[in-house]
Amino acid sequence: MLQQPPRLSHPFHLPRFDLGGQVGSKPARSLLNLLHLSDAHVIDTVSPARAEWIELLAHEPHWQGMLHMHRPYEALTHWTLAAHVQRLRLQPLAPWSGRPFDLALSTGDNIDNAQANELTTYLTILGGGQTALSAFGGVQDPSSVSGAAPWPFWCPEPDVPDRWKPQGYPAMADFLARCSAPVVSPGLGLPWASLPGNHDVMRQGMAWPDPASEQIATGTAKALARPAGFQPAEPEAEFLAAPAAFSMGAGRTIPANPARRAVSMADWLQAHVAQGALGYGPAHVRQRCSDTVIDTEHARLILLDTNHPGGNYQGSVGQQQLAWLEQRLAEVETGRIAILASHHGSASLTNTHGDAAGRLHAQALTTVAHRHACVVAWLVGHRHLHQITPHPGPSGGFWEITTASLIDWPCQTRAVEFLRHSNGSIEIVCSLLDHQAAPGTLAALHHQLARQFVGPMSAHLQGGPGDGHVRLMRP
Repeated sequence: MLQQPPRLSHPFHLPRFDLGGQVGSKPARSLLNLLHLSDAHVIDTVSPARAEWIELLAHEPHWQGMLHMHRPYEALTHWTLAAHVQRLRLQPLAPWSGRPFDLALSTGDNIDNAQANELTTYLTILGGGQTALSAFGGVQDPSSVSGAAPWPFWCPEPDVPDRWKPQGYPAMADFLARCSAPVVSPGLGLPWASLPGNHDVMRQGMAWPDPASEQIATGTAKALARPAGFQPAEPEAEFLAAPAAFSMGAGRTIPANPARRAVSMADWLQAHVAQGALGYGPAHVRQRCSDTVIDTEHARLILLDTNHPGGNYQGSVGQQQLAWLEQRLAEVETGRIAILASHHGSASLTNTHGDAAGRLHAQALTTVAHRHACVVAWLVGHRHLHQITPHPGPSGGFWEITTASLIDWPCQTRAVEFLRHSNGSIEIVCSLLDHQAAPGTLAALHHQLARQFVGPMSAHLQGGPGDGHVRLMRP
């Protein structure tokens, strides 16, 4: 159980005037307080439909396009999500205005391998309740391993030699039992919504489920090594075409679990409806469409599914989807603001894989947004880093706000507070939030290991001063 965290004091917020505007001299009116989280990657680490062995080849350029397939702290991702939920429950006030958050929004990759048991865990943590994901049988469990060779993955067991503990990764005799124990979450305690990222609906965030990979996922053979002689000429293309081929190496037998089945978009939507997520209803389930709007008193949020029908991890948008977006923006009344949200942002709406007829990319989306002066922000995830990009335009422009992942360093969420000044200008105040889990907890361990794993990349993922605590001006 987390202790009551101290109230967040105001750090310095860097003003940014890339789109023009100026700092208001009088107190501004609060329009919307939103908590932005992304890329939690709740993971069933024991799933046979994973290929962790690819991470052991990270040094080979041939396999670079497949990373990351494994992180040593993956069994802790749901504990980190639960810690952020607990912190928000204890401290529900937005840090700048001191007014409660109006809603929380996750911009995708809520789960890692498109599995029903992962989705259940994610939704239980956000909505409140008890859940668990076992790590027994995964790559950190050496129970069936024999021989003198070091275990290739991090094994917390003190008496098992591996290749990670000599690099500074800790020994913990009770790791598997602790991370497999039930998580009890109080739930966010405020309205919330999420949208699908590539990992929510595709195996390993790349390949659409097929019968062969489904049979492996729900079966009893957990591969721990590369299949003998397996050296595809183009690993990414091979995975998209036949993901099951990557999960046929030597390994161990585990209990079958039908809850490892892949979720369809209808399943994903129905589960969100049942848990009370904003934006979705029976019509979305019937149409298998997650594009939706959420209206508040002063703002309209427009959620877009940017997953590519041909698979792979980058995104795209459809022509009909942009026509729908145009209509929804045209409905925004004078005096209200519009906020776009999607998993993929301008740097990752680039997918041309497979039959891409009718699919468009970032410029097509931003062109639509620029036609509507009500658009002030675009919230995205996917890239696992903090970055804020201005998009100047004839109608005033808007800010693209990319929030880093919960799975990787810096494991933070972002408070996004929308204000209106007396002259009509908009200010968006962004503040980065840590979960503040107590030392010795699994969430604190996850934070430690995530920093260690990324090494020198930590500064890049954290972003610069203009990507964190900022005040974004918009005329």
